[in-house]
Amino acid sequence: MAQNVPVLPPQQNDPLAQLRDIHVPAPIDMWPLAPGWWILVAFAVLLVVAILGWLYARWRRNQYRRDALAELDRLRTRYESAPDNVAYIADYSTLLKRVALRSYRRDAVASLSGESWVQFLDHAARTDEFSMGAGQALIAGSYEREPEVDVDRLHELGRYWIREHRKLEQTA
Repeated sequence: MAQNVPVLPPQQNDPLAQLRDIHVPAPIDMWPLAPGWWILVAFAVLLVVAILGWLYARWRRNQYRRDALAELDRLRTRYESAPDNVAYIADYSTLLKRVALRSYRRDAVASLSGESWVQFLDHAARTDEFSMGAGQALIAGSYEREPEVDVDRLHELGRYWIREHRKLEQTA
């Protein structure tokens, strides 16, 4: 027995043909920004300005260090062209004293000399190279006619001290 199956037109046979296309909403514009984004942008700008201001202030605060390092290099160049241990030690010590006077209270630094001066330098840079190492030339240079100086080591020690000296803890 043959069953009578109604024959439907091709559109009615295919249910997918009856579907309509997906309706895509209009793209969301980027402008104008929501208020939260404006707040975030303002905060980011303020943060960048604050960081740049802090970096500039730090750069200005350390200008004396850059100047002292350049002066130390000039001392070295002058020594290489005309070696004079006594003059080098005197100029070197004067330069470190000027840097120390810029960084610390005058009454704590100005009167220092000899052993107390090299101990101060050691303490300020957290080293012992002035009192135990090449910095001993600062003491000997004050009293000896031709002091022995390891100029290379003393120069590097001076560069280290100028870059690394920090504020000393106040003792009451």
